[in-house]
Amino acid sequence: MRKSFKLITVFDIPIEINYTWFIVLGLVVFSLAARVFPLTNPEAGATSHWIMAFITATLFFSSLLAHELAHSLIAKKNKLPISGITLFIFGGVAHMEDEPHSPKEEFQVAIAGPIMSFFLALVFFGLAQLSYNLAYPNTILTMINHLVFLNLAVGVFNLIPGFPLDGGRVFRSILWHFYKDLKKATAIASAFGKGFAFFIITLGILYVFTPGLTVSGIWFIFIGIFLLEAAELSYRHVVMNKLLGGTKVESLMTKEVITVPANMPLDKLLDNYFFKYRHASFPVLEGDNILGLVTFHDVKEVPQDKWSTTTAREAMEPVRKDLIIHKNTEAMDALAKLASNGIGRRLVIEHAKLIGILSRKDIMRLFEFKAEIEK
Repeated sequence: MRKSFKLITVFDIPIEINYTWFIVLGLVVFSLAARVFPLTNPEAGATSHWIMAFITATLFFSSLLAHELAHSLIAKKNKLPISGITLFIFGGVAHMEDEPHSPKEEFQVAIAGPIMSFFLALVFFGLAQLSYNLAYPNTILTMINHLVFLNLAVGVFNLIPGFPLDGGRVFRSILWHFYKDLKKATAIASAFGKGFAFFIITLGILYVFTPGLTVSGIWFIFIGIFLLEAAELSYRHVVMNKLLGGTKVESLMTKEVITVPANMPLDKLLDNYFFKYRHASFPVLEGDNILGLVTFHDVKEVPQDKWSTTTAREAMEPVRKDLIIHKNTEAMDALAKLASNGIGRRLVIEHAKLIGILSRKDIMRLFEFKAEIEK
């Protein structure tokens, strides 16, 4: 089952919602309805508090989406491909398929999000003043005031110079411009990001043992851990990009591919291939024609009492776009494609013939060798 589902497409950018987003949506709505609005608007009933909470949460997450759209549109303007935007438990993320090519591009893309958040805060502030002057109900004024505060908070938080926050990317762009070295700039910005992450985690631990702040403390700890891992992964990605840049699939793939005949029963497939070679998947051929890829998971999906009568052809994943990769694909692009199909392997096909197979291990093995030499 997919972890995300597509919601809409805006400016040719697919918008997806990760299932974890519903957790934070519920927490935000509950916090506003059960704790905040009963204090700010005690005259309104419980039903009104829940309606206010749902409307405020919906507009807040729409604001987060606008924040990520700002990043995405500026990225597209700079010819940086965007595969989509995902809303998840820690907010939203725009999926850039390539790193910015210059400090200027990095700065423009990074600063666009906070600028959008501050702009929305200004818009909601104007609406608050209008609502006050027109004597709108206090419930409406309360919701708008909270949206002013929330957008300001998002803008300020994202300007903290800790990578991979927007502020960290702005900081990296300045360091990149100064040092003329993306790897060094990323290392410094990531160190700041890790420092900020440890600060958030420490604060969370203190909150956990403070009466009334336990839930906030747990939330801070999770955010800190997420930022810590993100900073490390972002730096690793830059290092990998530098070490693997220019490397093509053709030089990485396994050319002597172990294949299985399409009519082989699954029980023999297990004994003669999976148990013997200990690979997680094998290409399925009929003569010289590539039909698909059969995985260990595919075999397990078939009831054991039918293994002797079910063939590899019947159990396999048929050849499709996300199972194939071109021999001239760059290593970093290949790594992303391998992660996207859930199998971790792709067939290299030329003129309808199988010429090789690529796995994540093939790429990581070369990276580890090059990283060892760089030490």
